[in-house]
Amino acid sequence: MKENLLYLKEQIITYLGNKRSLLDFLSQGFVFAKEHLKKDKLSFCDIFSGSGIVSRFAKSHSNYILANDLEDYSRIINECYLSNLNDDLEKDIKYYYEKLLKNLELKEGFLAKLYAPKDDLNIKANERVFYTYKNACYLDSVRAKIENEIPQELKHFFIAPLIYEASVHSNTSGVFKGFYKGKDGIGKFGGEGQNALKRIKGEIELKMPIFSNFSCEFEVMQKDANMLAKELDFFDVAYLDPPYNQHPYSSNYFMLNLIANYKKPEEISKISGIPKDWNRSTFNKSKFAQDALFELINDLKARVILLSYNC
Repeated sequence: MKENLLYLKEQIITYLGNKRSLLDFLSQGFVFAKEHLKKDKLSFCDIFSGSGIVSRFAKSHSNYILANDLEDYSRIINECYLSNLNDDLEKDIKYYYEKLLKNLELKEGFLAKLYAPKDDLNIKANERVFYTYKNACYLDSVRAKIENEIPQELKHFFIAPLIYEASVHSNTSGVFKGFYKGKDGIGKFGGEGQNALKRIKGEIELKMPIFSNFSCEFEVMQKDANMLAKELDFFDVAYLDPPYNQHPYSSNYFMLNLIANYKKPEEISKISGIPKDWNRSTFNKSKFAQDALFELINDLKARVILLSYNC
């Protein structure tokens, strides 16, 4: 059986350090581990899971996956895309997908109020311009309906694809520290050069989640990597890709967390509207990052460790 190619290509959030380009390297690592350990299927730990692409790739090679990340959006993404599809689950997702989009009325919520202009054709100096007004209202309306009408155990199957759409159709380069502006400093779709307007202004549309052709046990965790490493039992393979600069993912991708939780932030920064309560990692501090990495490698009980690091 071969993997669903769309599973490794579609519905993957726009992300700094996205590992799609490293999948060939990781494939070599899995081949080595299987030969070295004389196993056809491996237990795998993805300790900085982020977009979840590495854990997705690991499904065809694994009998157990643990995906970990500090961020709420990553947890929801992994809970969705690592799930094992069966007939009953597929039936439930299709039923609620149709229910979710039936008679959908677009209404303004806090995302539209805080992060989009009132009039896309007449943007004011004090307005944030992360999304078109219609797209922001779509995010608000669908996310609120998910919260109110979808059973708790199924919500991640709809929130995760919505997070993906929000990561793509944004007036940014992919990072939410700021939005594109014109030379006058006022928000402008595509910036002064009006670049990538098809992507930025393309209408957000919730899609059905994509699943692997393979099934395996999995667990999703949300802990500090170094603390988690001290708690874990043995794994065949662990993959490490720690943050590599001073810019925390929690603030870079705050918008994805807002959609994940859908709670209006109480206190935000003036310009970009970043909530004040974002996560901070030891790996974002240069004077601590090296020691933290060596400690992590020392504490991980893995037979094979795969490491990528952007120096």
